Formats: sequence, structure tokens, C-alpha cells
Amino acid sequence: MKQKHSHVFKRGERLPRFIPQWFKRRIETDLYLIYDFSEEAAAKIPAHALVLDAGAGQGRFKSDFDHTRYVGVDLAVGDMAWDYSSLDAISNLTDLPFKDNSFDAALCTQVLEHVPEPQQVISEIARVLKPGGQLFLSAPQSWCQHQKPYDFFRYTSFGLSHLFTKAGLQAEEIRPMGGYFWFLSFQLQNINFWLFPKGMNGRVLTWPIRAFFGLIFQMILPLMLYYLDPLDHAKDETFGYLCIATKPEHV
Repeated sequence: MKQKHSHVFKRGERLPRFIPQWFKRRIETDLYLIYDFSEEAAAKIPAHALVLDAGAGQGRFKSDFDHTRYVGVDLAVGDMAWDYSSLDAISNLTDLPFKDNSFDAALCTQVLEHVPEPQQVISEIARVLKPGGQLFLSAPQSWCQHQKPYDFFRYTSFGLSHLFTKAGLQAEEIRPMGGYFWFLSFQLQNINFWLFPKGMNGRVLTWPIRAFFGLIFQMILPLMLYYLDPLDHAKDETFGYLCIATKPEHV
């Protein structure tokens, strides 16, 4: 049975919480693609498996892995407003405090852009994975700068494939997170953020304009663009990629 989404993206949410989830799924596609990917990974990992969440942050996906032995690791420097108290270990991902071949699976979501040495991180995750273990990783191709100054890279599908290969992992799947129309929708939904930034004077006076722009650019147009995305067959202009890579049984 598919789990209900219980994750909270306080800073990622753009629509009011009273909006039905079926509508949000068609508007906030960038969030729900990652929700679904975490649940997909959890469904593929057997009970009691030892799972590494590399770059776990606040442990937003921990509940998906209640059936496993979940280990959350992060350097705990990305966002000072986050609560890192539930981490199992605070560590640089280039030097994980675990033995070789320890974990049955690993999760790494929207982390790779925040590390200055991505090849070392992938290689280190590969080191602690057991032979046959899988890495479930998501990474952005197009995104604004965030968690400054800890924001270093963006990734193409070919770049990710190269990183996996150099780490001795076999890329099973590198899946684009939608195409041009979903990416355009995401950009349009940020229009009020740029026109009316937090802290500006006269926010009460601009409320009617913000409400109108919100209706057009955060609801109506994104809903239309959601259904147009299948027209983009190349999917070269995308948020990023959802990847599954496996450590070979025999090297």
C-alpha cells in the first residue's frame, strides 16, 4: 500500500496547506517527485536493512524507513534554522565514520550540490555500501542558489553517470524530474518572491496584487503546464534527476 505523504517542507511549500493534495501534486511537482522517490526507495528496501541517509538534514524522510535500521548523517551546517538533533552522526560525507561494506542501501537527496568534492562523496558512499547495495540519489540540474555559501554545483545526467562510474557504481536509472513545462511552472511560481520579497515596505498595500499574481502564476498557469509536460519528449530542461545506482556484487 502506498504511504501517505507525511513530510514537511516548511521552506519549500508555496501553496496554503488547505489546498487539496491532488492539486498540490500537479503544482508543486518538484516536491512531490522527491516525496515519491523516497517512498519508492523505501518500498524496495527490505525490513531490518541497514540504511544510510547521507546528508539527512532534519531527517525529513526518516519516517519512510521505519521498517529499516535508519542512520542519518549530516555535517549540520547547511541551514542554521534547521533542527539537526535527530541525526545519528555529524560527519563530513567525504569521510564517513563507518566500515567498508556496512550498509544495505543509501539515500542521498538534494545533497550533492552542497558538497565541494562530489566525487569523493559518491566514492565514500560506495565504500560503505555492501556489494549489491543500492544508492538512491537525487540532484538538481537547474535551481537557484540556496543554503549559501554551501552551494557549489549543478548536474547533468552525463555528469552523474560519470560520478557513479568513477566510484565503481553501476547506474541503473537516471530519470529526469519532468521537462521544460514543469520547470517553467516552478520558475513562474516564484514570481511573488522576486517582486515582493520578505521585509519590503507596504506589503499590506500590495496584497491584492500578490493575490492576483498568486492565482495566475501559482495555480492556473502551473496547472496548465502540468498537463503540457508530456509534450517535451527530450526532458533536457529539467529540475534535476532521480538516480538509482548499484554496487556490483563482484569487482
